[in-house]
Amino acid sequence: MQKMILALAGEMGCGKGTLTKYLVAQYGAEVYRFSNPLRDILDRMHREKSRDSMQQLSTALRQVFGEEILSEIVLADVGQSESSCIIIDGVRRESDIKYLRNLQGFKLIFIDADLQTRYTRITFRGENSSDTTKTIEEFIRESEAEAESRIRGLKEISDFILENNGTMKELEEQFEKVVK
Repeated sequence: MQKMILALAGEMGCGKGTLTKYLVAQYGAEVYRFSNPLRDILDRMHREKSRDSMQQLSTALRQVFGEEILSEIVLADVGQSESSCIIIDGVRRESDIKYLRNLQGFKLIFIDADLQTRYTRITFRGENSSDTTKTIEEFIRESEAEAESRIRGLKEISDFILENNGTMKELEEQFEKVVK
């Protein structure tokens, strides 16, 4: 199989994590997340890993070290990988893929889902500390934050768009069509 480097983009709760789990199980994919360096820093600072904390840290790092700082970290990690299938989860800005676009086998996949579906998924999974008690109003407000609001623009420059308002099986089938 030709090397696949797939960057997954989409608003919170769209199904990036679900597709990633499938790709790990089906293809033995190696996963890199833009949020991992943020989580690492917050751990070292002994701070809560809330969505708000990660958004603030991401903004601060980009202001001090440049828009591409997280992309540079992910690119360095991906460059060391020998895996034939690499997933880059959590692309939020066009600058995130500036360098990654030059990698052979790279494709940007945008996963789209409606607001209510995404809200239900976020509150159910409780990945971040405040997710399970989040109201729809808070979810909408978080969706408008700087780090989240720029995601929508990636849909226009994506190589593929997957609609994910249905089942996991339907998402997997859409992805398999993309691979072919």
